Amino acid sequence: MKKKSKKINLIEILNEGAKNYDMIIITDKNGKVELYNKFLSQLCNSANKDEILLTDIHVSELFKPTDGDFAHIINEIEENGSYNGDVNFRLSYNQLIPFEMKAFKVNQETNNQFNYIFLFKMKDVDEFEKDPLEQKVFVKRTDESSKNISNYDVILSLDELEKLKENFLSSISHELRTPLASIIGFTETLKNDPNLPKEIYTEFLDIILEEGKRLAATINDLLDVSQLYKNQISLQLRNVELQELVEKSYEQFKPLATNIEFSIQLPEKPIIIVADENKLQQAINNLVSNAIKFTPEGGRVKLTLYETKDNHVLEVSDTGIGIPEKDKDKIFDRFYRVYRPGKEIRGVGLGLSITKKILDLHGFKLVFESQENVGSTFKILFPK
Repeated sequence: MKKKSKKINLIEILNEGAKNYDMIIITDKNGKVELYNKFLSQLCNSANKDEILLTDIHVSELFKPTDGDFAHIINEIEENGSYNGDVNFRLSYNQLIPFEMKAFKVNQETNNQFNYIFLFKMKDVDEFEKDPLEQKVFVKRTDESSKNISNYDVILSLDELEKLKENFLSSISHELRTPLASIIGFTETLKNDPNLPKEIYTEFLDIILEEGKRLAATINDLLDVSQLYKNQISLQLRNVELQELVEKSYEQFKPLATNIEFSIQLPEKPIIIVADENKLQQAINNLVSNAIKFTPEGGRVKLTLYETKDNHVLEVSDTGIGIPEKDKDKIFDRFYRVYRPGKEIRGVGLGLSITKKILDLHGFKLVFESQENVGSTFKILFPK
């Protein structure tokens, strides 16, 4: 005779989960996720799975039991009313984050829609295997000695996860809302006052156009970084002349470099490489744009293409504000921005991350030197 399972009151378990566990997930009778707390959203965002919660998702697609499968877990919950065991959250590129898990069958009198409740506590982790694209993982730090863990984003607590998410949303919303406000404001002015002088009318149209381009650039960066970090970009390789790409970038940004000395130095002999022309142009443009953006009035930005014994080298040097020592190992991280009190500079912290990913996909190397308040030099090394 089948043992009758003990059903648990949902409110009681929610109270226990909020006090003693990191993550709470509630599913229907089939294991489809119905409710969850913020921890799961943040975990999915860090694992490049932020869009997964917008669809119907089964809990077994997010977690992998250390023993058996979720069908076994569901059967045990049905028989005994609860389950204790270890599971792993599935990160991108087959990385796993371990959790202790408790699961209960919910009292159907409380809510017919909710059938199972899962409580997760992140286990202490000493080390993760790195993935081929340097995907960052979250490590729960429990002692002072682990502060020296390198090549990882170290998360002290759920509060810090929440802070990271808030900083990201704040930065993105600012970069999206500011140009939108200008576009809407100036458009309403043009609509409400058709008799504006022609020069003012033209000036407003120019502002709308520039803000629209800025908005499009931010959205494109978000789409690019999502595809690059999910390895969804396929390169369209062909023979490309480096001089042409560098000169295009110079001509494109020359109108923006009105208050600085902007120069270019190219060799006469054509340098032909195999690359995706559009993606490589994007990477070069990002470096040139940054150099101009972070160089104050009266400074210098120079583009130089030359060769060494092993490489062709594109050097983008500036006399700008430089990168503080404490930030140098983080500047290629997504959404990372150097904190500069009193020097607010537009951007969401994606340009260098996108540039490095593009160059990595090509097999090219990006190196840099920088000194705060002196300047920076970024070099792309193209193997001969």
